[in-house]
Amino acid sequence: MKQKITEKQIATLNEAFPITGETNRISLPRFGMLSKDITEVSGTGKNKKVKIIESAGTFFTESDEGEVNDEGKKIWTKKFIEGETVDVIITYHRRQLRMYDSSLEKFYSTPVYDNATQVLPLYLDKQVVMSGTQAELQAKFPTLTLKGKASSKLKEETILYVLYEKELYQMNLSQSSKWVFKDYAKKVNPSTVLTTLGSVEETFGDNTFSKVTFTNKCLIDGDQFEKVSESQDTLKEVVASDEKLFLASGETAQDKLNKEFSGK
Repeated sequence: MKQKITEKQIATLNEAFPITGETNRISLPRFGMLSKDITEVSGTGKNKKVKIIESAGTFFTESDEGEVNDEGKKIWTKKFIEGETVDVIITYHRRQLRMYDSSLEKFYSTPVYDNATQVLPLYLDKQVVMSGTQAELQAKFPTLTLKGKASSKLKEETILYVLYEKELYQMNLSQSSKWVFKDYAKKVNPSTVLTTLGSVEETFGDNTFSKVTFTNKCLIDGDQFEKVSESQDTLKEVVASDEKLFLASGETAQDKLNKEFSGK
């Protein structure tokens, strides 16, 4: 018979889970969901056929299992999970800024970070092209929403750390899924419960896609508490290390970032 989680253990998780804010470089396998169908197209014109290989809304894991492509470059192995839903425990969350530049066909991105006061390097092709706080970096890429509100092309993304089948994964949420998670986290501390992940289809203009849904299934048990607490301890060490690197102020902040991320 499984041991029930205690009130004290729940309090421990409530203290450890970040409420706001949302890198020591930690390499974890990835957990994700397909926002679009994976298809295979054959033929042309009236003979054109589209075969769905994997449907939007399918969850998957990606990990380094030693596979390489024809050019000898390492590729991660993707494994799709059967069923429309999957149960995980969300142990922690962090942030990252990312933007796709269609003219360059490349991504701008920062390391994973934790609060808006930290000074971050912004990468393009693994090179630091500028640095600043979240607001300073986003101001470099201004845009307007459909309603005419000031915004930025450099979007804040939410990174979740989830336990699935007792292994810790990193899960990068899309912009639409991010807001669903934020609403969910207002109602419950995700690290105290087993969360059922599902999907729902959404259409925005001529773009149809799937986003993640979050449902509180039940409280975690005592055994699961130990795994959650262990993962949080690991992640908090990373956060503490990054706090020293991403200095909020100080004359050596830029030098520290360049030295750390250029390998010099």
